[in-house]
Amino acid sequence: NSVLIPYTSIYGNTQNCAEIVASKLADRGVKNIKMYDVSTLHDSYILSECFKYSHIVFATTTYNNNIFVNMENFIHDLVNHNLQNRTFGIIENGSWAPNCGSTLRSELEKLKNCKILDNKITIKSSLKHSQENEINALVEEIVKSLEI
Repeated sequence: NSVLIPYTSIYGNTQNCAEIVASKLADRGVKNIKMYDVSTLHDSYILSECFKYSHIVFATTTYNNNIFVNMENFIHDLVNHNLQNRTFGIIENGSWAPNCGSTLRSELEKLKNCKILDNKITIKSSLKHSQENEINALVEEIVKSLEI
């Protein structure tokens, strides 16, 4: 029972949200949490980590009305390696139309025996104080599925 958070962040706002989620998970007793910036670390390292973690929370930005290219390439690689039996969470960001989460979900649905959590976090440029309930809902859903 562990949580991996691969993320991409153009201006630091998506990373900030991912860090808040990781912190809240730690506060709730999750002991094994790891974060990786998909833009700076080669896919092969993060891909191998995905096979070690039960839960993966993808945090990424919308770019050209799609998933940010580094995360998009990573997701395609993950799907091609046929990862199975995992639980996924999604954090999406975008200034005008944050819609990368739906594309990400479509890709993850190709994987066998995987569950995508209902509580998705949607950020418009930067996280707002009013979104604390969204963060708490995702964290709570992760903790419940971990059976801590």
